[in-house]
Amino acid sequence: FSVTTPITMIYLRPAVIITTALLCSAALGQQNDDKTCTSPSAECDDTNLETIRLGLEWFTNPDHLPLIVAQKHGIFTSFGLDVQLIEPSDHWEAEEEILAGRLDVAVTEPLHLAQDAAKGKPVLGFSRFLHTDGGVLYDAGKGDITRPADMCGKTISYPGSPGPGGPAIVNTMVKADGKSDCDITSYKKHNGSFFHTDALQSNHADVATLIFWNFEIPEAKAKGMKDAAFFSLKEWGVPDFCQLVLMTTPSHFDKRKDVLRKLVLAMRRATGIVHQQPDLAREYYYQHVNKEDASETQQAVIDATFTATLPAFPNDNMMSTEYYEHLMGWLVETDQVDGKAGEEVSVSTYWTNEISW
Repeated sequence: FSVTTPITMIYLRPAVIITTALLCSAALGQQNDDKTCTSPSAECDDTNLETIRLGLEWFTNPDHLPLIVAQKHGIFTSFGLDVQLIEPSDHWEAEEEILAGRLDVAVTEPLHLAQDAAKGKPVLGFSRFLHTDGGVLYDAGKGDITRPADMCGKTISYPGSPGPGGPAIVNTMVKADGKSDCDITSYKKHNGSFFHTDALQSNHADVATLIFWNFEIPEAKAKGMKDAAFFSLKEWGVPDFCQLVLMTTPSHFDKRKDVLRKLVLAMRRATGIVHQQPDLAREYYYQHVNKEDASETQQAVIDATFTATLPAFPNDNMMSTEYYEHLMGWLVETDQVDGKAGEEVSVSTYWTNEISW
C-alpha cells in the first residue's frame, strides 16, 4: 500500500514533520485523562521528552490514525515522548535511514520485513498496529474478470514491475481458483507505480496489486470506477500481509527498548480512543489533513477512507512465528527471495513480541 492517485497526495500532506511537543499544550488543555506523565522522569515538560523520529509508509493517511490520535490527544506527551512523524520524499530503505541516524522507527508491511530479512538486512519488527483486507484490484464493470482464474495471462500493474511480485500474487490466486495450468510467463507487466486506479482506467492494465481495500476501493469509486472490486489475499491462497508494523534495527531496539515499549503502549491507548470515541478520532483526523480546504471529491475520499479504516486497528500487537514462517515459505516458493537465504533466516532475527504484549 502506498500513494495511489494525485487526489491522495493533494489532501494528505499537512506537513513533513509534525512534532508532538508543538501539539500537546492544546490537546492536553482539552483532555483531562492524559495529563499524567508515565515516563520515568518526574515531569513531562519538553526538556524531558524522549524523541522518536518515526518514518511513515509514504504519506499520511487513515492507516496512521493511532499515531495522529496519540499526538492530537496528548497521549505521546503523557508517556514522555516527542514523536515526530516523518513523510518520505521518496520510498526509502528504512533500515539505512535508521543506521544513518535520520530515523528511529519506521512503518512497513510484513511482506517487506520478510523480504529484507532474507536479503540479510538488519531489520526487526516489534508491533503490528493495522490489519486490513486487500489484494488485487479489478473493474467488475468491464465484465471480463469475474473470478481469480480469469486473471490468467492478463496485464498486471504493480510498482515493482517487471519483478516477480505481481505475477506471484496473481498466479497464486489463479491456482487457488482451480486453474493449475496458467503459465507464470503469460502475464504482461505494467509499472503504473502506485497509481492503481489510473492504470486500469487508462487501459494500461487489467488488474493492479497490492491494494488495501479500505483505501483504494473508496478512492477508485470516487474517481469514477463505480464497480471497483478486488480479490482478497486471504481468500485465495496468498499469505495475508495487508498489515502494517513498526520496525527498527536490532541494535537500535536493544538501545531504546524501554522507549519503544512506551510507543507501543501510547499507540494502544490511542487505538482505544479510535474504537470507543470514533467521532473524536474523526475530528482529529479531519483537522490533521485539513479536510475543510479540500475539494468536494477529495472530501468524499477522506470521508470514505476514514470510515472504511476505523475497524482495522487491532488491540493485539503481537504476531506469530508461524505466520512469518508461512510468509517466508511462500516467498521462497514463488521465487521472490533466494531459497537458501529464506530457509536459513530465523523469524526471531526479524520479529519480536518482547514489547508488543
